[in-house]
Amino acid sequence: MSIKCIKIIEKFDEIASPRLAENWDNVGLLVGDSNANISKILVSLDATDEVIDEAVNNHVDMIITHHPIIFKGIKKINTDTVLGKKIIKLIKNDICFFCAHTNLDSASEGLSTLLANKLEIKDSKILVQSINNDEMNSCGIGRIGTINEMTLDKLCYYVKDKLELESLRVIGDLDKRIKTVSVSPGSSMEFAKEAYKMGADVFITGDIKYHDAQEFEEKGMALIDAGHFGTENIVVPMFEHYLEDCFGNDIEIISSTKSKDPFATL
Repeated sequence: MSIKCIKIIEKFDEIASPRLAENWDNVGLLVGDSNANISKILVSLDATDEVIDEAVNNHVDMIITHHPIIFKGIKKINTDTVLGKKIIKLIKNDICFFCAHTNLDSASEGLSTLLANKLEIKDSKILVQSINNDEMNSCGIGRIGTINEMTLDKLCYYVKDKLELESLRVIGDLDKRIKTVSVSPGSSMEFAKEAYKMGADVFITGDIKYHDAQEFEEKGMALIDAGHFGTENIVVPMFEHYLEDCFGNDIEIISSTKSKDPFATL
């Protein structure tokens, strides 16, 4: 059995409309033929060279990721660049490449909601409304809500357990009592000020910079850096389950075993 690539794209557009993507982003079918017949899909957070090799070795017809491989205009596609090599490898092996990125972050049942649900945040609401939202104010990046009160120290161990992390970074008094929690997947420190305004005791995201850490420590809002990979890799089983629900046994879905956090913990 197989499904037309365009039918798979249409199903993803139902849960993560391209209209929700940030203006700088690049989402959708970035490589391949929308009319291609798809019988096997590999899902992953990233399309690294190792992940693409995994797709080739598994005779995959399509790769679906959260992160795009193409962000800006390309003037040359050749083997002199990492990106050029990846695009050529995809085309040579007739592999379609599709991604859902910030449109999925903002979707009402997308990655922000998934992260909040993973941490069992109660009564969560949108942190930053989507600028391209036309869906009854139900879409936006980040979520804020409450948890059973605990210390920041205990919350760190809780987050590590829920997200299956080896480590994380924390800013703030470890004895601070935490009740209101805000989250945003990936690199989202630009939304920390909104979390602070909305009364969050802690903001959980990835890629926190040194001076941002200092600023919010002085403001009194704790920060947890659970990593870019750590806050977003939860999207992989989400992709797998959604595709299985949509297409059942008509296509085979495999999750990448090669996608990994580029940062090692020593």
